[in-house]
Amino acid sequence: MAILGFLRDFPLHGYDLKNRVASLAGHVRPVADGTLYPTIKKLEDAQCLTRRTAPGSVAAPRHMLEITQTGTDQLRRWLRDPEPGFITDDNKWYVLLAFLHHLENPREQALVLTRRREFLDQPAQLFFDANGTPIPPEQLDSPFRKGLMQIHRSTNLTEIEWLDRQVADLNRKAGYAVRQRSGG
Repeated sequence: MAILGFLRDFPLHGYDLKNRVASLAGHVRPVADGTLYPTIKKLEDAQCLTRRTAPGSVAAPRHMLEITQTGTDQLRRWLRDPEPGFITDDNKWYVLLAFLHHLENPREQALVLTRRREFLDQPAQLFFDANGTPIPPEQLDSPFRKGLMQIHRSTNLTEIEWLDRQVADLNRKAGYAVRQRSGG
């Protein structure tokens, strides 16, 4: 998704694309040439992107990557109906969120944000006792685990507030009336 998302912004040289993908997701999962370039090749074979030669800034010509209409359509499909991992995994969610503006229909954008909101509404169960029973955050013995839960809860509340504002704004833009949520 990140490759097509960045190329939807503008054409890029492979090296520049790699740097952008690494900046977005690489701090968590480094981007290796052995994964990036085969993925680019698969997208090229699927006619989602093309290569063209452009003059280099100093000497040698550069191979620029450009998204095609097929690639744009694929990106929009991925954004419109993301796999569950793109909703539940924070790192994948950030990638999706970085390119959600390429899904130009505000109602469709709101529906994606609503899926994330519904996921965040589920109680987080991070720690369990020996029998597999969830341990409530206030019963954790470790100050580090308590801290983790406090950070998790605080981050989620901030994200939920943002999601609620964005969903309401996008629905207004789309002319779609929605009942207000009670509580948060």
